[in-house]
Amino acid sequence: MTSFMENKELVAMTIILLLLSILCKFITGIFLNSLIKEAENMSATENKVLKQCKIKFRNCYKLNDGVPNIPVFVDKFINRIQIGKFSMDGLSHFAGQLMMLSVFFAGAGACKGIIDGKTLGEILPFYLMSFLGLYLYFSVSGMVDLNGKRAALKTSLTDYLENHMAVRLSVLDETESLINGDTPLPKAEKGKKQPVLKTAAVVEASAPVKKERVKGMPLQEKSLAEERLEEQVFTKNQEKELEELLKEFFA
Repeated sequence: MTSFMENKELVAMTIILLLLSILCKFITGIFLNSLIKEAENMSATENKVLKQCKIKFRNCYKLNDGVPNIPVFVDKFINRIQIGKFSMDGLSHFAGQLMMLSVFFAGAGACKGIIDGKTLGEILPFYLMSFLGLYLYFSVSGMVDLNGKRAALKTSLTDYLENHMAVRLSVLDETESLINGDTPLPKAEKGKKQPVLKTAAVVEASAPVKKERVKGMPLQEKSLAEERLEEQVFTKNQEKELEELLKEFFA
């Protein structure tokens, strides 16, 4: 215990770094909780971060005529959220680094006690402090559950953007096109309209060519359908001749 009291600077640094690491975890958890609560009422939210999310989604929707993969958009947005000068992942990693520094200073105090010839009982408080600090840090991390809160925020944002905001923007596009006099097309047909017209034009252009080829074909190259047509025409002519002969006979 005397060694523990003699190295007050190392003990103070260990405790301060431990408290800072836990504080970083709490700050991130509280920040995510506020975002999750505000995300439940996205249409009337006053949160700057969520407003920025709606503005970015609207701009992306107008530029690209839709957002094909909304969950990826939400993931990118969450990764760019900052708390002060740190991102959420950066602040979480910074908390872990502070915890490791706390353990380092506790170990430095134990090493100094060993060098000074202190007994195991005198340096034991440094080991106990480091183990208790690690236990407290990981227990707080489990209570805060940053990964679970992040997943809940992603679910709320994806649901709002996909089922509410995207529908409103599509309705606005249709109304604007109707006001301008254009016929609104479904998104799935916008990319297919031109190829269909092109193929129709090709068919119309190739139709007379096919007719000319049929006229100039030799008899051996005629299809079965043409032979059947000729047989039908021949039989109809025979029927007409028989009708005329019968009329002359009865007359």
